[in-house]
Amino acid sequence: MPALLLFSLITIHPGCSKDDKPEEEINEQPGHIPGLGNENGDPTGELFKLPKGVSLVGQIKGAEYYRSTPGGCAFDGNGGEVVVKITLQRDSIGGPLTVEFPPGLIIVSASEGFQSGLLVESVLVTLPPRSPGSGAPQCTATLLLSCLNLFKKPSEDFAFYKFGPVTNSPLIKDLFKRLARKKIMYSEYTNKEDWKEAAETVQDAIWGLTDDDGLSDDMLRYISELPNK
Repeated sequence: MPALLLFSLITIHPGCSKDDKPEEEINEQPGHIPGLGNENGDPTGELFKLPKGVSLVGQIKGAEYYRSTPGGCAFDGNGGEVVVKITLQRDSIGGPLTVEFPPGLIIVSASEGFQSGLLVESVLVTLPPRSPGSGAPQCTATLLLSCLNLFKKPSEDFAFYKFGPVTNSPLIKDLFKRLARKKIMYSEYTNKEDWKEAAETVQDAIWGLTDDDGLSDDMLRYISELPNK
């Protein structure tokens, strides 16, 4: 697990620059988001469901980032702490069908002691067309996710996961706004070492919200220094 940067953490407040200023007051408290960090309960938001005509094959399975290689129908994301492989099957007849894994999607650990993961930006997966009488096409997407539980274990190939909600946490959604113009996705970087640095910045910001006291001025500066799209 990458070392957690040590910041003097403070709660997000309106005293930031114009670009960083939240649009509205946030009443949610860092370190006390349901189902995240060490908080009890389940993550909140609308449960993610696959579109009609697409099904999940088997279970969502964990992987280790350093043993994962690009391939399949997608290999993308914003972090390396929680890596999951999702095999989809095209059940309906018709042309290519695109599935969106949306921003804010939480992949919840179904194995005790393992971290749940968060997708910050969308990943699109296109399933091949299916003709009458033909077999059901399948493809495997690998999502690279940020951890939502600092003190739990990162993904491994014997851990299993399930689709959770698309988060409605005001603090997490505010962070998305701050990252909206920044390069944070694996696919946006040619030099993957640079991506790892960006992923660690995103990860530490998320841990600041889920397991600590918020975003410090230093953390806001590190976010602002991420490369622009």
